[in-house]
Amino acid sequence: MLFILVFLGVIFTSSAKPLLLLANRADVQLIDAAYSANTTIVQSGLEDAAALDFCFKDKSVFWTDVSLARIKRTQIDRPKYSEDVIVSGLVSPDGLACDWIADKLYWADSETNRIEVSSLNGSYRSVLFWEELDQPRAIALDPLSGWMFWTDWGEVPKIERAGMNGDRTTRSIIIKENIHWPNGLTIDYADQKIYWADAKLRYIASCDYDGKNRREIVAGGKILSHPFALTLSGRTLYWTDWQKRAIFTCDKITGSNIRPVMEDIYSPMDIHVFSANTQPKRPGTHPCTVNNGGCSHLCLISTKEPYYTCACPTGVRLLNSKTCAKGVEQLLLLARRRDIRKISLDMPDHTDVVLPLNEIKHAIAIDYDPVESMVYWTDDEVRAIKRAYLDGTGEEVVVRTGVDHPDGIAVDWIARNLYWTDTGTDRIEVARLNGTSRRVLISDDLEEPRAIALDPVAGLMYWSDWGKEAKIEVANLDGSSRKLLINSSLGWPNGLAIDINAQPKKLYWGDAKHDKIEVSDVNGSHRKVLVDEQQNIPHLFGFSLLGDYIYWTDWQRRSIERVNKHNGTDRKVIVDQLPDLMGLKAVSVFNYSGTNPCAHYNGGCSHLCLFTADQGVVCACPMGLELVSNGKTCIVPEAFILFTSHHDIKRMSLETNHRIRPIPIKGVKDALAIDFHIADDRIYWTDGDLKRISRAFLNGSSLEPIVQYGLTYPEGIAVDWVAKNLNWVDTGKKRRIEVARLDGSSRRVIIWKDLEAPRALAVNPPDGYIYWTDWVSQKLERAALDGTMREVIRTGIGKVHGLTIDYGEKRLYWTSIDQNVIASSDLNGQDMVKVITDQVPQPMSLTLYHDFIFWADWQRQTIERANKSSGSNRTTIQTSVESVRDILVFHSSRQSGSNSCKDNNGGCSHLCLAHPVNHTSGTPHHCACPTHFRLNRDNKTCSAPKTFLLFSQKNTISRLVINNDDFDPDTPEVVLPIPNLKNIKALSYDPVKHFIYWIEGKNMIIKKAADNGTHVATVVSNPEGEHRPFDIAVDPYSRVLYWTCSKKNTINITGLDGTPVGVIVEGEKHVPRYIVLNPLGGHMYWTDMGSNPAIMRASMDGTNSIILFNSELDRPGPLAIDVEGNKLYWADSRLNRIECSDLSGGNRKNLVDQDVANPRGMAIFGNFLYWIDKQHHVISRVQKATGKNRSFIQGRLDQLSDLLVARGLVPEDLNHPCAKSKGNCSHICVADSAGKASCSCPLDLVLKADLKTCSDPPTCSPEQFTCVSGEIHCIPKVWRCDGTTECSDGSDEQSCPVCHPQDEFKCDNDICISIKKVCDGEAQCKDLTDESNCDPTSRAPHNCKEDDCPPSVAKSSPSKEVATWTIVIVVGLIAIVLVFVFVFACRRRTPRLIYEEQRSDMSQLKPLNQNHSVHTGETTLNTLSSHGGKSHETGLSSVTMPLYDRNHVTGASSSSSTVTQYPKETLNPPPSPVTDRSVYKGGYSGYSSNSPSTVRSYRPYKLRIHNIPPPPTTPCSTDVCEESEPYPPKLYYEQSISEIYTYDPYPPLPTPYFSDDMSCPPSPPSTERSFFNPYPPPPSPVAESSDC
Repeated sequence: MLFILVFLGVIFTSSAKPLLLLANRADVQLIDAAYSANTTIVQSGLEDAAALDFCFKDKSVFWTDVSLARIKRTQIDRPKYSEDVIVSGLVSPDGLACDWIADKLYWADSETNRIEVSSLNGSYRSVLFWEELDQPRAIALDPLSGWMFWTDWGEVPKIERAGMNGDRTTRSIIIKENIHWPNGLTIDYADQKIYWADAKLRYIASCDYDGKNRREIVAGGKILSHPFALTLSGRTLYWTDWQKRAIFTCDKITGSNIRPVMEDIYSPMDIHVFSANTQPKRPGTHPCTVNNGGCSHLCLISTKEPYYTCACPTGVRLLNSKTCAKGVEQLLLLARRRDIRKISLDMPDHTDVVLPLNEIKHAIAIDYDPVESMVYWTDDEVRAIKRAYLDGTGEEVVVRTGVDHPDGIAVDWIARNLYWTDTGTDRIEVARLNGTSRRVLISDDLEEPRAIALDPVAGLMYWSDWGKEAKIEVANLDGSSRKLLINSSLGWPNGLAIDINAQPKKLYWGDAKHDKIEVSDVNGSHRKVLVDEQQNIPHLFGFSLLGDYIYWTDWQRRSIERVNKHNGTDRKVIVDQLPDLMGLKAVSVFNYSGTNPCAHYNGGCSHLCLFTADQGVVCACPMGLELVSNGKTCIVPEAFILFTSHHDIKRMSLETNHRIRPIPIKGVKDALAIDFHIADDRIYWTDGDLKRISRAFLNGSSLEPIVQYGLTYPEGIAVDWVAKNLNWVDTGKKRRIEVARLDGSSRRVIIWKDLEAPRALAVNPPDGYIYWTDWVSQKLERAALDGTMREVIRTGIGKVHGLTIDYGEKRLYWTSIDQNVIASSDLNGQDMVKVITDQVPQPMSLTLYHDFIFWADWQRQTIERANKSSGSNRTTIQTSVESVRDILVFHSSRQSGSNSCKDNNGGCSHLCLAHPVNHTSGTPHHCACPTHFRLNRDNKTCSAPKTFLLFSQKNTISRLVINNDDFDPDTPEVVLPIPNLKNIKALSYDPVKHFIYWIEGKNMIIKKAADNGTHVATVVSNPEGEHRPFDIAVDPYSRVLYWTCSKKNTINITGLDGTPVGVIVEGEKHVPRYIVLNPLGGHMYWTDMGSNPAIMRASMDGTNSIILFNSELDRPGPLAIDVEGNKLYWADSRLNRIECSDLSGGNRKNLVDQDVANPRGMAIFGNFLYWIDKQHHVISRVQKATGKNRSFIQGRLDQLSDLLVARGLVPEDLNHPCAKSKGNCSHICVADSAGKASCSCPLDLVLKADLKTCSDPPTCSPEQFTCVSGEIHCIPKVWRCDGTTECSDGSDEQSCPVCHPQDEFKCDNDICISIKKVCDGEAQCKDLTDESNCDPTSRAPHNCKEDDCPPSVAKSSPSKEVATWTIVIVVGLIAIVLVFVFVFACRRRTPRLIYEEQRSDMSQLKPLNQNHSVHTGETTLNTLSSHGGKSHETGLSSVTMPLYDRNHVTGASSSSSTVTQYPKETLNPPPSPVTDRSVYKGGYSGYSSNSPSTVRSYRPYKLRIHNIPPPPTTPCSTDVCEESEPYPPKLYYEQSISEIYTYDPYPPLPTPYFSDDMSCPPSPPSTERSFFNPYPPPPSPVAESSDC
C-alpha cells in the first residue's frame, strides 16, 4: 500500500501525463502514460478481468470477471483486498461504468441482454433496460447531464443513449449507420461528445451526445488492427488494440501524433484514465447526494427535472414517487435442474433472480409456504426434499430418507403439512413442514404419480398419474375416500392446479403428450380444452395458477408462458430461451387465505392433523406410532400384530380399536411367511409368486430382495435374532431348509435329504435348535442350527401350517388345519395339550404374546385370541380378514435370549451357528460357510471351491461341487446369484478371473459375470442381429474367447474384455458348431455340419485345418477334451452314442452306445465323463476310459442346456508361452510344438515383419501380385515365377509356374505354351487341353468357342470397347470437375484458419479392427489352468452402448434412468428429464445449469456467425446439449492460438463468451448473435458464413 501511494505521489509531481488503469484479464494495472515502465499491479491472479471503472473519490476500482461471472472491487490503497459486488445473475458482463456522483454502478450484460444498476456495494440491484437489446457491450455515463450511452453490436449494430434512471422516453439510437462492431466507448465531458471504436471497420470516431457532428478521428487497418477500449485525458485519446497487443495514443481532434504508449501487453482489455479530472464534480449539490433524494432504495440521476427519480430493486414496485413496496408481491418460483429462481410478476422486465443455494443437483418440483415465506423443492438426484427462505437463507433438508423420485410437492399452509408424490416408490406421503411425523397416505394402485395439488379448505388433494392408464384422482387429505376423476384422453398429465376461488371450483391440468391445457370442475364434470395442440405447446412440464392466469414451463420451447385461465387468450412469453426448466409455482407472497380446524392448535392432534371433506379433523400418526383411544394422541405401541394377506403385509393394533393398516410396500405379489428383526425394525417375508425373500423397514422403506435365486416356493421363515441369520423352508421341487445372513449373503443349505413337504418353521437361537413340520409325513422335527442332530420329536400332528415357540415357558404351539386343532407340547415334543378344539375349521397360523395365543382362521376369516394354556377368554379381535397366511406379534419379548454368536458373530467370517447344550462337539457354536465353500484350518474363515461342475438351465446357472476328483453326493447343487439370465445356450469359464461366460439365446449375445453374480457385462453384442453364437470356449492363457456363429458359419475370437480380434475360420466349406480348445497343444477342435458332417482340428489361429473324422457321423456334438488323457470325446444325438479317440484322430471307439438321448454339454473330470441328457432331464456320467459304471448324479432338471467342469489353477500354467502378455502378440498367440509363442492374425489382417503385430493387408492393383507377408507387399505380376525372389517371404516364387495371361496358355499339367498355338489344329499340351473346346467350323486362328477361349482370345466388339472407354473418360472428367467445384466451395465457405486447424483431426489412421471395444479391466494371465473340462468360444463385434431405453414408461418421470436422447419417432420427449447423471459427467454442452443464469464456466469471446439456422426446438434432454441440433457434442481446438501466432494467446473478440466445454447453444430465435462457431476466434470476427 505504501509503495502505491509513493508511486502515485511521484507520478503526480513529476509528470503531467495521466495514469492509465488497464485490465488485461490476468490483472488490473496502473500505468504511467509518460513512462510505461512505471507500472503497478493493483490486483493480480484474476480469472478473466474484462471491463473496469473506478470511483476516484474513494480510490475504489471495479471490474467484471467474465469467467467467474462476477463484478468485484478493490481499493487502490488496499491492493490485496478485494470483494464481490455482484455474484449472481451475470453471464457476460462486458461493460461497466461508475456513477461517481450518486454512487451507483451500471453494467451491460451481452448474454442476458440487460443493462442494470445497483449501489456501489451491489445492493438494490435493478434492471433498467431489457428490451430491444442485442448484445450490449460498452457503457459510459455522464452523471453531470444524466445521460448514459452504450454500444450494441447485435444484428443491428448501434449506439444508444438514455437517461441514467432508465426512463424509456429518453432512449434513442444516436448512431446506426456505418457501424459494425462498436467496441470501446468514452465521453468527453467538456465538449459533450462521445468517442467509440469500431473493430470491424477499423476506425475511431466521435459525435455529439445526440449523434450529430460525427467525424472519424483515426481510420485504417495499418493503424487500427483491432481497437477494443478507449479513454480520454484532455486532448489525448488512448485505446487498446488486441491484435497489436498495445496501448496507443493520438490527438482527439486531429488524430495526429499516433504512437504506442505500451506494447507487448498480455490481452489488453478495458482502459480508463485514472484521474480526478475524468470524474468532475457537479456544480452544486445533486439531490441524490442529500438523504438519497428521499428514496427508500435507489436514487438515480435523470436528464429531466428534478434530475433524479427513485427506483426499486428488481421486481419490486414503486408505490409512490419515493417508496418501494416491502418486497415482490407476486412472483414465479422456478425450479431448474441446478438452481432455484424467482421471477417477479410485479414488473414488466421479468428478471430471474437465482437463490444462493447449495447442492442442487436435479430440482424437479417446487412449492411455497406463504406463512413463513419458505420455498420447498424436491431434488431427484440428491433424493431429498429441501427448503429455504425466499432470499436463499436457512437452507435445510426436510426429508432425506426413503425418497426415490419425488416428482410432485404441495404445501398445506393451514395445517402446516407437506405432501409429495414419488414415482420411484409409487407413493403419496405427508409429513410436517419440518419433515417430522412422516406417513404414507396412498401406496396402492399408483403407477407414476406426478403432480399434486391441495385444497386444504375443503380437505382434498388431487394428483395426476401418467402410468399406462393415465388418470387424475382425488382423495381426502388423509388418503381416504379416493375417487377417480379423469381417465380418458390423457397422456402425460404433468401439471395440475386448483382454482379454489372460482365458483364452482375449477381443476386445470396440462398434458405433455397431447399438448393441451384442459379444465373441468373439481368433480371432473364440464371438461373442456383451454389450449389445444394447434397452439404449439410442445412439452409442458411445470404448471401453476395465480389470479387470472395459468403459467407453465415448456421443455422444448425453453420458455415460461402464461394464458388467461377463462378463455385461453392473452398468451404471453414470460421468459424465453432458458433451458433446464422444471417445476413452477406462481405465488402471492403476502396474500393467502382460507382456514380449517387444523389451523388452531393443530386440531388437538399430537402429530398430524389432516382435515377431510367428510370426516372433519382426522388425527394421524407417523409410521410406527399408534393412536390411543381418544383419537388424538399417538404413542409408541408396546406391541402390534403383523400378518400377510396375498398382496399386502399389514399391521394391526393391539389397542382396543384394533385398527388395521397396510404397510406401504411396493410389488408384493403373494406374501406367505413373515418374521421380523426387532433390533433394526425390519420385516422379512417370502413371496411365493416372485419366488424370493425380501425385507423392508416397518414403514415400508428400503425395500430390497435378499434371496431371489434358486427358490421354488419359499414358505416358512424364521429370523435368528442373535446371530443375525435368516432360516427358511423351500417347499417346492427342491425341498430344502437353508440359512443365510440377514442380508441374504453366505447362503447355506442345512437340510435337503428326506424332506417330503416341509412347511412351518420356527427357530430357537438361545437353545440352538430349529423346528419344522412336514405335511406328508405329518411329523414335527428338530435339528441343531447347522442341520445336525436331526430327530423327529412328534408324529401324527396332521397338516401343520403354523408353528411358534413360547420362549418363556419353553413350549411349542402349532395349528393343524386338517385336525382342526391348536395344540402345544414341550420343546421335546412331549406333554402334548390340545388348547383349542372348537370352531377352528382352518387355523393357518399363530403367534404368542404374554398369556395369549393369536391365530388366523382361513375359513372363518378372523383373527382371534385365547389364553395360551387353557384356551379360555377366547375373543375375536378382527373379522372379514381374508387370506391370512402368517401372523406374528411384533414385540421385544418375541426375540429375547442370547448365545455365543451374539458378539462379533462368534469370530466367524460368514455364518455363526449356535450349538445345543448336548452337542457332540462340546463347543457353544461353530463357524459355517456358504454352500460349497470350505472352512479353513482356522475354523473361522472360508475358501471358495476350486473345482466344481457348472450346468445351465433355461434361466439359471447352478453349481455342483467335485471333491477328490469325484462328485460329492453330500453337497446339494446351488443356483448362482447371476441376475437376468435369459435362455442360456452355452457356458464357458475363466479360471483366472473366476468369470462365467454364456450365450444368451434371447438376444443372441455373449455375456459374462463373476461367479458371485457381480460384474455382469456383455462381451459380444449383437445390435443388428448379425450374429447367432452357437458355442463358446475360453482360452485362459491368451485371455480370449472363441465362439462359433451359426448364422455366418464362422469361428471368431474376441478378447475377454470384449475387444474384437477377428474371424479365423470361414468359407462355404465350413459350418462350425461345437468347439473345444487345447491351448497347451495349440489346437482347437470343432464339429462341422456341412453336407458331410465332420470333426475338425486346426491350429488355434484357424490354419492347418484337417478332418479327423467324416464317416459314421450324423449330428456330432457336443465335444469334450481330456488333455491329460490325450483324448477327444464327442456325442452324436442322431446315432445316440458317445465316442472317443486320441487327440490326433487315432484309436476311435464307441464309449457309450445306448440310451444317449439328446446329449448336450459334455465335460471330463478325474476318471469320469459327464454329460447332459436333456430328454431325461438328468446329468449322467460314466468312467471315461471304459464307459462303464453309468450313473445319474442329478435328476429332475428341466430345460438343461450346457455343462462344464471348472478347475483351479496349477503352477505349470505359468510356463505357457502365451500366459504372459499374450506372447506380446497383437492379436492371436498360439503355442507351437517347441513350446514357444507364435503370433498370428485373423483372416482380414496380415502379420508384419516383426512377427508380433497384425496390420491391414496391402492393397495391390490387378496388375500386381500380393506377397503373403513381409515388408514388401506388392510386386508386378510379371515378376511372379520369374526365377527371382522379390517378396521377402518368397511367396512370389511358390506354386510356379504361372502363365502370363496376355500371351500364354496354361495346360492342365501346369505347362505354359504360346497363346497363338491354342486351337491351331496341333496339340502342344500333352493333355490336349489346348485343342479342346475349339470351334470346328472356323478356320481362323484361335477358333475356340467364345465361352471357352482364354481371356486374350475371347471375341469382342471393337465398337463396344471404344464406346465403353469413351463413357469412362467422360464420366471421369465430370467427376474431376465436380470434385474441384466442391473443394473450391468448401474453401470459400470455411475460414482458412479454421480449415487448417481441423485438418489434423480429420486425417485419422484406420484402426486394425474398426469395431469398438469395451474394456472392463481385463488383465493378462499370470497363472492359468485348462486341463480338460469344457472351454468355449467368443465374439466378433464389441460391446456397444444400449439403445434408448424408455425405462419406466413413455412419458417418463424424473426417475427415468439413463436416458440421454429420444427415439426419432417420438415427437414429444418424456414428461420428465433424465435423472441418471452418469450420462452427462462430461462437460456440459450448450448451457450450464451450474451457472447462476444460463451458461458458462470459462469462455473466451465467441464469434459472430451469420446465416446459421436455429436448432430444432425439441431438446434431447433438459440437461445436455440437444443431439438434434447441428453441432457436434464436443470440439476441442487442438492448436492453441499462441501456436498459430508467434505471440501470446489472442485476445477475445467483442462477442459473448462461451465455455471451452460448450459446443451447442440453446434454441433462441434465429438471430445472428444467437449462434456461434465452436472454434476459438480468429484475429477478427468471422463475417462469412461458416458451418458449425
